[in-house]
Amino acid sequence: MAKIYSLKAGVQLPEGILDVAAREGVNTVGVEAIGGVDRLKLAYFNHESKKYEEHEFQEFMEVTSMLGNITSKDGKPFLHIHGTFGRRDLSTVGGHIVSARVMPLLEVIVSPTENAAFRRFDEETGLNVVYRTE
Repeated sequence: MAKIYSLKAGVQLPEGILDVAAREGVNTVGVEAIGGVDRLKLAYFNHESKKYEEHEFQEFMEVTSMLGNITSKDGKPFLHIHGTFGRRDLSTVGGHIVSARVMPLLEVIVSPTENAAFRRFDEETGLNVVYRTE
């Protein structure tokens, strides 16, 4: 069953979302969120170089959409999450979320899955991919 939480100002991501899942004792979940952030590091995966290109933002932005999942990698919870963020002029930026600071709050829904999923690094793609589900 899905549950909703509110993360307060100053909470850091990805730690804040991983903490929610740990408190609930769930290992494989879907994650979605809306709210706001005032510091943000996004990455764009360049499939040719197989490297992430990081971009930092230090401004308030509304989280218009945040979607991802938590799986297991090397025996630890692993958050893979993307987001779209709205600026004051109504333009948007988006990509893979490396880190963020919540401001003033973030409403997070965690939805446990019926199976467990595991990741490992894949040389061919250069990504941490789901390789097994139970």
